[in-house]
Amino acid sequence: MAVNLAAVEPNEYRVAMIDPASGAVLTVKNPNGAAHLPRIQIPANTRVTEYLLKAIQTAWKVRAVVLDYLQSEDGYWRCAVLELLPGKAPTALCPMDIHEIADDFSDGERASLLSLLGDASTSFLSHMGWIYEAVAWVEKVTGERIRSIFEVEQLNAGARFALVRLPMRSGRSYWLKATGEPNTHEQPITLYLSELCPSHLPEVLAVDPVWNAWIMPDKRITHGQLPTSPRDRLQLLQCAVTAIAEVQRHTAGREADLLAAGAFDQRLNILRADSELLFENIGEAMALQTSTKVPRIHESRLHELNSVFDATCEFVQTLGIPNTILHGDLHAGNVLCGADGCQFIDWCEAYVGHPLVTLQHLLLLNSPEDAQLKSTWDQELIERYQMVMNEVCERSALEQGVLCMPLIAAASTMYGRGAWIRSPLVSIPHQLARIRTLARHMDRAAQEPALLDMLFRDRAYARSQQEVA
Repeated sequence: MAVNLAAVEPNEYRVAMIDPASGAVLTVKNPNGAAHLPRIQIPANTRVTEYLLKAIQTAWKVRAVVLDYLQSEDGYWRCAVLELLPGKAPTALCPMDIHEIADDFSDGERASLLSLLGDASTSFLSHMGWIYEAVAWVEKVTGERIRSIFEVEQLNAGARFALVRLPMRSGRSYWLKATGEPNTHEQPITLYLSELCPSHLPEVLAVDPVWNAWIMPDKRITHGQLPTSPRDRLQLLQCAVTAIAEVQRHTAGREADLLAAGAFDQRLNILRADSELLFENIGEAMALQTSTKVPRIHESRLHELNSVFDATCEFVQTLGIPNTILHGDLHAGNVLCGADGCQFIDWCEAYVGHPLVTLQHLLLLNSPEDAQLKSTWDQELIERYQMVMNEVCERSALEQGVLCMPLIAAASTMYGRGAWIRSPLVSIPHQLARIRTLARHMDRAAQEPALLDMLFRDRAYARSQQEVA
């Protein structure tokens, strides 16, 4: 998700820290003596697992690994289940039997937690002691020893997903990643891309088909954040733009192989076929808006926007730009820059579609305060991209495609895997604000005069659209 969505409020997580020796849960006590689970406020748009582990270490000097996340029936309260690592429990926390803190769990949460503690978890990623098994596997594959169990970095966790970084005594580090449903496809698509583009994806050292896990060396210099210096950021993005263009050049013409390996279909004919349903969902999300801080996009404008979007897709399909792989989650943490260039990780949201979508997402990371400077640097990045992609399509086609890419890229981010548009919006209440925000990005992109002038020969229509802006 490349659009920067502003955080409205933090999310509160209840934290169930389990002592593996006794099975007790660590609690805090109110002034009246009642015990309850600790609470942690997690800022929106952050890696929950990474932030959570740092927060409990700061607050209680506790080292732990996250096993899973439980969610109550109302979908709003969250509960993180953690396994304590060896060490003395702080006196500020009181161990209690799970049945003695009934008010902190719903029936469903308690049943899930008891299954997990009873070693009935069906996932390798969430049973007690899994971190030690993971460490043993990495040590066996690499022939190296970790520095300490306390230095293992857990960035994502849960029964369906794990991302762990293991620093070794040699000074090298390795990634262990594993996925469960509905993300089991990430392993085969990562393997396919790493073999096709070995310079721009980390080498896959080993795969465990039972865990659906794989191990990769960590060769990054940056650590999940863009440089604060605008000039340094530009240099990183120059490297990233060249690298992603080379990945896309190598995947041009390989649509069938990419889809077979697990990439989702976002080709323009798919987006066009689903556009009416997509905009119906946008309209419903707008109708459910309660905030008055930003006006809704009304139904009449959504119909116009749908027409502009369809016309844009139709026009781009005439340009002869080949479909390629798209990285659908291209934030700073997924761009690893080192001495050998840029590599890309986290291909869970891998799509087959219009390549300029990914270029647009990279340009969103170029954000100097000076608007003129951004425009100049964006053009430089576009030129770098075009130099690589000229091998598979005409420069004139790319130049026209660049005018269309902000609108298509915003739609791509909203569409994602596509399944959600056929489900009731009430099943994804947490996504409504995001849908509305992305729709506004689409609306602004569709009002761009250069785009309208290119799409529509009828200048009166173009002028009417510009007046809307």
